[in-house]
Amino acid sequence: MNSKPNRSYNKPWRYALTMFGLSIVGYMYTAYGTFFYNVLLGLPMQIIALGTLLFAIWDAFNDPICGFLSDRTRTRFGRRRPWLLASVPLFALSSILFFSPPIALGTGVALSVFYIFFLMLTETSQTIASVNYHSLLPELYRETSERNKANAIRQALQLAGMIIGVSMVPLIAEVVGYPLTAVFLAVAGGSIIIYSIFGLKERDDFSELPQPKLLDSLKAVIGNRNFWFVSLSHFFYIATSGLLLAGIPFFVMFTLDLPGGMAAVLSGAVFVTAIPSMFLWYKLINRYGTLFVWRIALAWLGLSMVPMFFASEIILASIAGMLIGIGIAGVTANLDMINSELIEEDAEKHSVRREATFFASISFVTRLSGLVRSGVFFLLFMIFAFESGDYPGDRPAEAARFMMVVFPGALMVFSFIASLFVQWGKSVQTGKS
Repeated sequence: MNSKPNRSYNKPWRYALTMFGLSIVGYMYTAYGTFFYNVLLGLPMQIIALGTLLFAIWDAFNDPICGFLSDRTRTRFGRRRPWLLASVPLFALSSILFFSPPIALGTGVALSVFYIFFLMLTETSQTIASVNYHSLLPELYRETSERNKANAIRQALQLAGMIIGVSMVPLIAEVVGYPLTAVFLAVAGGSIIIYSIFGLKERDDFSELPQPKLLDSLKAVIGNRNFWFVSLSHFFYIATSGLLLAGIPFFVMFTLDLPGGMAAVLSGAVFVTAIPSMFLWYKLINRYGTLFVWRIALAWLGLSMVPMFFASEIILASIAGMLIGIGIAGVTANLDMINSELIEEDAEKHSVRREATFFASISFVTRLSGLVRSGVFFLLFMIFAFESGDYPGDRPAEAARFMMVVFPGALMVFSFIASLFVQWGKSVQTGKS
């Protein structure tokens, strides 16, 4: 029985490339999907809110189902790789179609249905790919220091992918348009992911462990106190990051009164700063432990919203964005380390591996943050009468400021509070795996 993967496989940089590819493909529609349909195509904010709501409800079911099926998968290619190889091409194709609505649809019911359908298809295929990819981290890298290294590299590459998927998109789209930009990023990102997957080899001994049972898995997850507080903290952070990304083009256009292409400058300030910061957080995790540094990062990100609130020009906004970038790096450096420790705690207690079930269950809770974003979009309409780029209401600058700064700052307070209730057992605290 082979208890360890072949050392010619699973190089941290090769593993991290999948995150880079997922970021290139995924962050374009995360950051610009709302802007594309609302401002450029004129789809009302109420429809955007409805689509986000419907998907959040659907996602609440597909995440745990995906995770449970993945944990029970047994093939000669492993448990996760078959799911990745099936979902990545679909993710890339649906991302392209999401940004390519036929002109004949107009701006009425047909466009609304098209938007909601491809929003759900894109998010679902991304969910399958992400859950299976993240589930590999605690399996392939058993030592805490090795896992932290692999995680730091992939999170740095995620931020590099975000620079392309967020910062470069307005510049590319101004030249070739959003549909061709989506084609380029989807093909590039999907190819990188496939290359990465073929360089990974799963552990034979994990595949030979008993298949987790549905009822036992549900009991283990629901009865785990730490699961709920980790998930709640992630829930508020994911809602925050989603609003930040979606809010950048609105903030630039309506608050700073600049052309949409200048969103590249603000997002670039955030992510270019975040990449070197990632390795600082990596050092801090090795020295002080995941739990403590995670809480520090959450607090930093929340406080970093304050300077952005007062920014009225691009230079000041970029400086404030750099502070936000440091916080984003800190939280992302800790997210899957925290999740992995949660999984190791469960494995220590029950002697069964449920990586995908836990990642999917956490994702089940965090994906419901779409309800928060949907609520924020609805509040923007109710409070500021902001409907679309054609009908932005009387206070679009204030609406954009609340979207990107005020609501995210409030959410991070709750994220930090939830983290204070997470406590590990002794074996996890000492880094035993």
